Amino acid sequence: MHRLSGFYPGICLTTEEKARRNLSQGKKNLSQVKRNLSQVKRNLSQVKRNLSQVKRNLSQVKRNLSQVKRNLSQVKRNLSQVKRNLSQSKKNLSQVKRNLSQVKKNLSQVKKNLSQSKKNLSQVKRNLSQVKKNLSEYSIH
Repeated sequence: MHRLSGFYPGICLTTEEKARRNLSQGKKNLSQVKRNLSQVKRNLSQVKRNLSQVKRNLSQVKRNLSQVKRNLSQVKRNLSQVKRNLSQSKKNLSQVKRNLSQVKKNLSQVKKNLSQSKKNLSQVKRNLSQVKKNLSEYSIH
């Protein structure tokens, strides 16, 4: 190693030692800066890869969102159809209730008619019996 005093006559040894220490520290600092720069470059590459992945993910999210919108639209159409069906079912139920009420009335009338028919039948039987009796009385004389 060359002495600085050869290049700078009159430089003192203390200054030369300080300069050498500073130079040595500067070399160490430069090496550290180079390592840091390499790490920054690696980190930057990783950030670029991550950004690329984020872009792909965003694209997928957009596609998913479009599908969700289509699905929601279909759900809305289905709900509208369900509402229409429900409304029609309510109308039908109303009609069924009216029909049932009419059937009950008719059944009640049928029961009355049946009861009357039974009475009439009994009366016919009595009349028939009377007719037979009368015939039998006329036949004998």
